[in-house]
Amino acid sequence: MNRFLALFGMLASGAAEDPDGLFERDVLPILRNHCLECHSHQAGRARGGLYLDSRSGWETGGDSGRAIVPGNPDRSLLLRAVRPEHEELQMPPEGERLSPAQVAVLERWIREGAIDPRVRAPVEAAELHWAFLPVRKPDLPPVRQGDRARTAVDRFVLHRLEERGMQPSGPADRDTLVRRVHHALIGLPPSPEEIDAFVADHAPDAFERLVDRLLASPHYGERWGRHWLDIARYADTKGYVFEEERRFPYAYTYRDYVVDALNRDLPYDRFLVEQLAADRLELQGDNRPLAALGFLTLGRRFLNNQHDIIDDRIDVVARGLMGLTVTCARCHDHKYDPIPTADYYSLYGVFASSREPAERPLLAFDPDSAAYRDYRQALERKRGEWETF
Repeated sequence: MNRFLALFGMLASGAAEDPDGLFERDVLPILRNHCLECHSHQAGRARGGLYLDSRSGWETGGDSGRAIVPGNPDRSLLLRAVRPEHEELQMPPEGERLSPAQVAVLERWIREGAIDPRVRAPVEAAELHWAFLPVRKPDLPPVRQGDRARTAVDRFVLHRLEERGMQPSGPADRDTLVRRVHHALIGLPPSPEEIDAFVADHAPDAFERLVDRLLASPHYGERWGRHWLDIARYADTKGYVFEEERRFPYAYTYRDYVVDALNRDLPYDRFLVEQLAADRLELQGDNRPLAALGFLTLGRRFLNNQHDIIDDRIDVVARGLMGLTVTCARCHDHKYDPIPTADYYSLYGVFASSREPAERPLLAFDPDSAAYRDYRQALERKRGEWETF
């Protein structure tokens, strides 16, 4: 609970009470209707460097100095700016000026101490969220049984066990070890011959060679590619559509792309870029990466409602790549969410200006392959059937 309070800046010692309800009832509507369009984090801008969407904003002030001096209306720049007789500063700069009654409300509020119960989470709070932290290499934790840790990962596991007064399990026998690593890396059990060969191999690097062999297996990409396909909400069908073909006829090309990318150890940054913008890359005549765009296009079709299709694509990018759920912002803002509606529709604009080609691109072409020969034969047969009509 303490961590939650610290994250969102709601510690009791930093909050001010509004016992008479003056701020919530009278002051806040004035700020919302006349000020926050130009002076808020939600709007993404602050004219003159002044934020009025939190107490810390006006306490810090803007380019002209502190906006409000509690207890002293005459020294408060905000109040001077909204008074009709002030010529140098005129706020709001456009539209209807504040009425004398509204100015009187602000003057009373400041004179009574400018009580403002709003607390904005400090910038550091966002930096604590795991989705915003850069990947880093942590320091190895101390352990008492250093001889039990063969790898860096072992030290992290052992450190947690020792914190809880627990002992690690003993070493697995070789028969168990070869089964475990097969299931972990390729998702398939070893054959009896593979088990016997590993059990009989007492070389110091026997386990390392086993791991290298399994990593080089095509089954490795099949085993681990399925996890990414889950993130990409991969499917062979379109979901709710009627009066048209429900299947994605070339969905398998994206599946094969993911498997091949893992087996080729494609760098992760390139893996992501190809899935978002392969059609904008210089591919030097190799069109195979275009299959990566299935990451965006293999989602549900929602009776071909374009707005829902785009929402689905924004969702898979945000949750799959950034660890954020943003689709609530399609309809409204949440107080503590980092993605407001304005940002959501900025992403919407990107996807709305993108179009799927009517003809799917040719990824690869081998005129000598058996598959192509079979295709040509079937095509000629169909043409012959049509010519008989």
